[in-house]
Amino acid sequence: MKNQNNTLVFDIGKTNIKAILFNAKGKIINEKNQNHKFTSKSNHLNIIQVDKIYELVIKFIKKISNDFIIDKIIFTSHASTSVININESKNIILPVLDYENKFDKKFEDKYFKYHKCAFSETLTPKLSTGLVLSKTIYYYIDKMKKNFSSVESIIFYPQYFAWRLSGIKSSEITYVGCHSDLWSFKKENFSTFVFKNKLQKKIPKLYKSWGKLGKIKKDLSLGTKINPNCNIYCGLHDSNAAYYLYEKKFNKPFTLVSTGTWVVIFNRQMNLGLLNEKKEIFAKLNVFGKMIPVIRFMGGREYSVIVKKCLNFTKTKASIDNLFKKKVYAMPSFAEGGPFNNMKGQIINQKLIRSQDDYISLASLYVALITDYCLKQVDSINSIIIDGGFVKNKVFLYCLSVLRQNQRIFVNYESNGTATGAFLLCNKRSNYKLNLEKLPICSDDVIIKYKEEWLKLISKKFSNIVLNKNKYEL
Repeated sequence: MKNQNNTLVFDIGKTNIKAILFNAKGKIINEKNQNHKFTSKSNHLNIIQVDKIYELVIKFIKKISNDFIIDKIIFTSHASTSVININESKNIILPVLDYENKFDKKFEDKYFKYHKCAFSETLTPKLSTGLVLSKTIYYYIDKMKKNFSSVESIIFYPQYFAWRLSGIKSSEITYVGCHSDLWSFKKENFSTFVFKNKLQKKIPKLYKSWGKLGKIKKDLSLGTKINPNCNIYCGLHDSNAAYYLYEKKFNKPFTLVSTGTWVVIFNRQMNLGLLNEKKEIFAKLNVFGKMIPVIRFMGGREYSVIVKKCLNFTKTKASIDNLFKKKVYAMPSFAEGGPFNNMKGQIINQKLIRSQDDYISLASLYVALITDYCLKQVDSINSIIIDGGFVKNKVFLYCLSVLRQNQRIFVNYESNGTATGAFLLCNKRSNYKLNLEKLPICSDDVIIKYKEEWLKLISKKFSNIVLNKNKYEL
């Protein structure tokens, strides 16, 4: 007999899609995942092929439904993406822009001068590429005037897939409040950008992330053989789902380091006076609409750049000693965004690197150093929780335990914090037990000395870069 009361969580990532099935106790009983490059080019811009992603969603539902009863479905996804419907009944949409698109300077200048809201209103910094969702939406308004005049709705990414399954349109606060420039933290309402461009009626009604939209559409239940009584939930932004897991199950003040393509650091205990647009220390909203200060950088992307796409992790720290002796340093930044966003990454004394292990150690130490720097910027003095892909990286964990000796560090080795948080939102009475492992406090003079030299190099090499009329505080 098939198990009942199961929840299927979809985690729609930049290059990977996961479908994770939980039973009522929060145990993962089935999992599908697939890497994807569902993008195409149009007018020099990357377009997300959402129909292909949707086809993969349906494929996963069919496969899992063969062996399990699915009672609930909820989506999480990366930020800065919306689907703009011109004709909902025929599913005609404008091209879905990838958030890493680079727009021409003339457009960027026009957007930032006349349309970007003040940081004090939306707590959204001036981010490059399409990371600010209002910039992408304004691109449609400015470049596709004729088509945009026919827009029926603007649906955010997780809610788009929920709509395709349920037929019910919705919006949700963690997505609207995630460096989108669409939400006024002061007024707790849509921003001046939304009202100025008369978008408020095109954005669907706000639901709770755990809001039940309705049952799966009949044609889909027949086509996929899924349980026809399966309920579809509103869904939310991915790292906010991970944050909810620890907010609910970890009963002490904490700083979350959510790792993956992006390393996102949440510290609700941070003094709000430390919010800083230039350093990209900004705020998000949790599932209850409460402000959470955050800082983030593309740690996973930068790691990949340094190690030349190598996916293996070294198991020793011998290479770090070699790097220090040879004075090999990775200097920020190797990707868009983050606290060193105006700096161009480079490896000092790269010619002295002799092995793949050295590259892996260098990349792991680099991400740990930037994480440590970010933790200082958000005034983290409480417990630290590490979640996501980097929990598999022993060198990263070791380095961070050395760099943050005065804090207790906990690791969720299950590495599915996002999916588990989404599961708990749909199953608030679940007796799921959080299993965290405490890292030992480590002492390593080499890493401490390496950090000191690394900071000196940053201060020296980039002393001409001025932020807020002050040099970087290291």
